[in-house]
Amino acid sequence: MNEISVVVNQEPGKISWNFAEIKKRLEEELTVYQNTAYTDDTIKTAKGDVADLRKLAKAIEDRRKEVKEKCLEPYALIETQAKELTDLIEKPIQAINDQVKDYEKRRKEKARAEINAYWTQKAAELPEDIREKAKKAIYDERWENATATKKSWREGIENGIQKILDEIGTIKSFASEFEEDMLTVYKVDLSLQKAIQKMNELNAQKERILEQERKRREAEEAEKKRQEEERQRREELARQKAQEEQQRPEVPKNPGGQSFPRGGIPTGKIPQPQAEAKMGYTETPVNGGLSGGFVPHPDKSANMAHNQEPETKAYPNGKMRTVRIMGTEEQITKILNYIRFTGATYEEV
Repeated sequence: MNEISVVVNQEPGKISWNFAEIKKRLEEELTVYQNTAYTDDTIKTAKGDVADLRKLAKAIEDRRKEVKEKCLEPYALIETQAKELTDLIEKPIQAINDQVKDYEKRRKEKARAEINAYWTQKAAELPEDIREKAKKAIYDERWENATATKKSWREGIENGIQKILDEIGTIKSFASEFEEDMLTVYKVDLSLQKAIQKMNELNAQKERILEQERKRREAEEAEKKRQEEERQRREELARQKAQEEQQRPEVPKNPGGQSFPRGGIPTGKIPQPQAEAKMGYTETPVNGGLSGGFVPHPDKSANMAHNQEPETKAYPNGKMRTVRIMGTEEQITKILNYIRFTGATYEEV
């Protein structure tokens, strides 16, 4: 389209008015108002003076507006005409612009398809479940602009994918038992920092659980040890008791076939064996005679080999009884064993 020149013949308007005269009069007359002190009695006069001054200011302002309106009358006409001309030009602009937009749309679609194809090729290196999220994080719409080069968007895709692979490699390099948890967190928004934070939290939680488990095991082991010691103590007591039962002497029988009662001295008189019937004996009360039992001992006149009375000795922890025992060697041995079994002591004289 050939160049069109806009030619306007304009003569600058010249407006003159009595500005200097009015200014001089105002400066002279307004001085009176500035120096006037009004009292309560002259307030009505003050209000009248304010009204007169405002009336004067309005008259000047109204006149200014009239002059401006007359000055703008030529401009209003040219403004309307200029708008009519620009509307004529806007119609072909719109038609052409629609075609330009359609072209840009098709060009971007083509560029986007090429970028997506390259992305699909390179994204195969990524885990399938994060490819879509990775694309949203890496894709830059400026790659679709006409000014963007194929080299720039290819490098952008390659660098973005490599960054994700490196971060996944970093997660795996920890060789953590919580690797799956870390990857789950990472896949949410591809944040390596959050994945590492998750690992630290789980490690701390594990330490707390292990410490609690350690204390529980220690308590169980201590209880088992206590129970085992108690069991061994009971077994030892039972063993000692059984051993004492085994070591307890047999209860001897008197010559008449009567058994001595276990745990005590027989009541009544002990029959004297016939082999020793010729030997005399006396009866000494046992346990002070409280049980009614007597132990025989040879009479002094019957056996001179035993004619010396044993001396009575005082024991600090109990009383002593002196007895003489007549019997076979086996019988005497059993009696002495029984004395030991009861916890008493004896002394041969």
